[in-house]
Amino acid sequence: MIEPTPGRPPKTLKDLQSDSPMIHLITLDLDNTLWDIEKTMVRAEKELRMHLKSVSEKAFDIYCSETTSEIRKRLLRERPGLRSNLTEFRKVLLGEIFFRAGNSIQDSKILASSAFDTFFEFRNKVVFFDGAINVLIALSEKYKVYALTNGNADVKMIGIDKYLSGAVSSAEVGVSKPNPEIFEAALNKAGVEAKSCIHVGDDYEDDIVGASNAGIASIWLNHQHKNDPNMNLATKVVSKVTEIPRAVELIRGTE
Repeated sequence: MIEPTPGRPPKTLKDLQSDSPMIHLITLDLDNTLWDIEKTMVRAEKELRMHLKSVSEKAFDIYCSETTSEIRKRLLRERPGLRSNLTEFRKVLLGEIFFRAGNSIQDSKILASSAFDTFFEFRNKVVFFDGAINVLIALSEKYKVYALTNGNADVKMIGIDKYLSGAVSSAEVGVSKPNPEIFEAALNKAGVEAKSCIHVGDDYEDDIVGASNAGIASIWLNHQHKNDPNMNLATKVVSKVTEIPRAVELIRGTE
C-alpha cells in the first residue's frame, strides 16, 4: 500500500498534475531495496569463515574473536575513507588478520585477496525481494535506471546490469549517502537535472534525507512501517518493492 508521507497531507490528483515533473532518471539503492541484504550477508559470511578455516585455523580464530571488531574500529579511525569503499575495507581487514596469524605482509595480501574473492562471490548471490526483477524491467522500459549505492554489490555478477543505464557507488565517488555529492555524481553521469530524477531507497537517512538535500524527489521503501511524523521528507512512501512503479507514476502525475 502506498502511504502518505507521515506528517504531510496527501496531495490530490490536481495538485500532482499542477507540479508534476518530467522524469527521466530513476536512481535505485540496492541493498535492502532490491534484495534482502541480511540473508545475503549471512550466507557470504558463512562461506568466508569456511574458507578461512580451510586456509588458516589461526586466521579463522582471530576473525571470529573480538579482535576483528577492534581492528575494524581502528582502521576506520585511522583511514576514514574506507567507510565509502567497502571492498578495500574488507581486504585491508582480512590482510591484517592474516598478518596477525603469522604470515608475511606479501602473503597476507595474497591470502586476503583470495578470501575476499570467496566472500564477494556469495555477497553477489543475492536474495531478491519478490517482484524486484519485474520492477526493474518495468522501470527500465520507461526511464534511465541507475544503481546508487554505498555498498559494493557488482551489478554484472548479480545479473541486473542489463536493466541499468549506469551505476554509481560510494567507492567511485569517495563519499557515501546521504552526502549530496554522490547524488550529484549520478545526475552528472546520466546527464539529468535533479528535478527530472526520483531516488528510491530503504534507508531514511541515507536515501531520503540524502535525496532531499540534493533536490531530488524520493520514494521511501519503508519495510518496517515506521510512522514517525518527523520522517516526512519522502515524496512517496511504499512498503513493498512491487509498489514502486505506481509511486513513480503518482509523482509524475500520470495516475
